[in-house]
Amino acid sequence: MENKFKFLMKTSLLKKIKNKWFLIANIIVAIVIVGLVNIDSIISFFGGDFNNDLKISVIDETGYYETIENNLKNVDKYLSNSKVVIEKNNDDIKEAKKKIKGKDDILIVVKNDEENTFKVDFISDSYVDTVRYQAIVASLNSAKSMIALSKSNIDPNELAKINKQVEVNRVFIDEEKSKEEEDSKFILSIASTVIVLPCFMLIVFLVQMIGAEINEEKSTRGMEIIIGNVSPKAHFFAKVLSSNAFVLIQGILLLLYSGIGLIVRKFTTSSSNLVSKATSMMDFSEIIKILKEGGIVDKLGYVIPLVLILLLLSFLAYSLLAGILASMTTNMENYQQLQTPLMIISVIGFYLIFISTAFPGATFIKVVSCIPLISISLAPSLFLSGEIGVGILIIAILLLIILNYVLIKYGLKIYKVGILNYSETDLWKKMFKAVKEK
Repeated sequence: MENKFKFLMKTSLLKKIKNKWFLIANIIVAIVIVGLVNIDSIISFFGGDFNNDLKISVIDETGYYETIENNLKNVDKYLSNSKVVIEKNNDDIKEAKKKIKGKDDILIVVKNDEENTFKVDFISDSYVDTVRYQAIVASLNSAKSMIALSKSNIDPNELAKINKQVEVNRVFIDEEKSKEEEDSKFILSIASTVIVLPCFMLIVFLVQMIGAEINEEKSTRGMEIIIGNVSPKAHFFAKVLSSNAFVLIQGILLLLYSGIGLIVRKFTTSSSNLVSKATSMMDFSEIIKILKEGGIVDKLGYVIPLVLILLLLSFLAYSLLAGILASMTTNMENYQQLQTPLMIISVIGFYLIFISTAFPGATFIKVVSCIPLISISLAPSLFLSGEIGVGILIIAILLLIILNYVLIKYGLKIYKVGILNYSETDLWKKMFKAVKEK
């Protein structure tokens, strides 16, 4: 029996791996992932420009140019993809408009306004990105406030104090908390969200794969031959374990493709472009430093095993349910209908991650993070961001263990009845009857 089980599991796994579509799909996925990681370089290669300067030309009719220029320099802080170049324009407005025709340059005409200090004409050839527009307007408003204060005969020292940025000292009542730990939890919350998406995709892939394989064997009547040589129990676990092994292999390959993409990026991408600036936090040495200062590295010894156990148990639960549901159906169309609740549950967990950021500390979110099948998406994200503790994560793991035990104990009974059943009449009655049998 053991040799037959190993043979069946090995055959099922090799059938998936040696499939030419597995090779083709992984080549495509590898190219896509490496391409996405280096998308800015690809677009630049075909003519995209991520390093274009934002040129702001200022026609000043007020005499406040110096203050306006100093404030406009702050626009650079809000833009990760552009260097701001500010220049004073002595041309008339008509000539200045001709110079920015067909360009992305911005022309600002500052005019006198007794009631509001000054007013501005914001001129461009085409539409302006909202972030750029708001950043420039905010800088102009800041300049206006400074000029208005300086004209109010306020003491220069007092004016300097008003314009000086506030110094923020982060203080925690709980002495065990620290700014470094807060920063590290922020990094981990982002990382967990990035990790959950591939897990969601792998779950969908796992459920579809088990259903397709079992229904293929049933539709070709090959199931009678297989069950005639091995027990339904061996067949059930062979399908579940081989599918999980295949999904784990696919997950490792996805990590490998991402690593290759980052290596390619390191040697091919200029540090001055858009995505490099936006992903500057991906400097692993800096991230590790922040995690060490936050005390997170010391906790990784039990954090990583707990999260991995949660993921593996969740994959097992989804695959057990998929196998049970597939045994009850006679074709792929029926299976698609039965698997819909599974997909809905998985999607709910995925979207609750984003909802949880709007309701930090919500008891409902914490309770839902313990629910099996949903916990795979929600619990790691909440745990790594500090919303839940180790206790809740352990509860989620224990509930998954209980669910898997129930699925194995009662699901196997359903599988034995359903696997050789080709009639859809009274199927549910047969299933419930099988569950009640000792």
